[in-house]
Amino acid sequence: MLTQKLLSLALVGTEWIIWLLLLLSIFSLAVILEKFWVLRRKRGNSESLRQKISGVLKKKDHKAIEDTLREERSSSAEVALKVIRNIKESGIDFEDSLSIALSEEKVILESRIAILGTLGSNAPFVGLFGTVLGIIHAFHILALNAKGGPAIVMAGISEALVATALGLFVAIPAVAAYNYFVRYIKKIMVESENFARLLVVVYSNSGAINKG
Repeated sequence: MLTQKLLSLALVGTEWIIWLLLLLSIFSLAVILEKFWVLRRKRGNSESLRQKISGVLKKKDHKAIEDTLREERSSSAEVALKVIRNIKESGIDFEDSLSIALSEEKVILESRIAILGTLGSNAPFVGLFGTVLGIIHAFHILALNAKGGPAIVMAGISEALVATALGLFVAIPAVAAYNYFVRYIKKIMVESENFARLLVVVYSNSGAINKG
């Protein structure tokens, strides 16, 4: 009884799996494009930022330094600004302040990255599930129409394998993008940490803050 009910569900076919994978491919592409744009903006132009800050540091105008950082939208500027604020307002030492700022920025940078990892890991299984359903459907048709011979089964299996191919089509770009973004985020974090350390050393030596 239970087997018959499961069989009736399996015989629905693979078309809904195909549509699901197509929707997932569109969703994956949207996430990839959005993260690429955000991370490019977050990395910014380190050399340009250093030049701007160097010009302001010569004037020893601490407010202008913070204003310059506030105008920038890169991770380097945001991390440095958070470090300075934490030290000045909360009184925590530099290392703790830097650790907090970097962890907060990392959470922002890694948002929605897990979606790509999940799609890359599970899309092939979704496609394989569609293929299994297709094979079940093909053999069921053969059982009802034995005169059709192997041709019916081969036709059904070839259609079912489309689901597996589409699952790989979704997974491969997602995994590639995930690995690329992970490396890109590491670069941003290293640049942000180095910039914050350099800036706070100079900033604290000017007497604006006391570095712990």
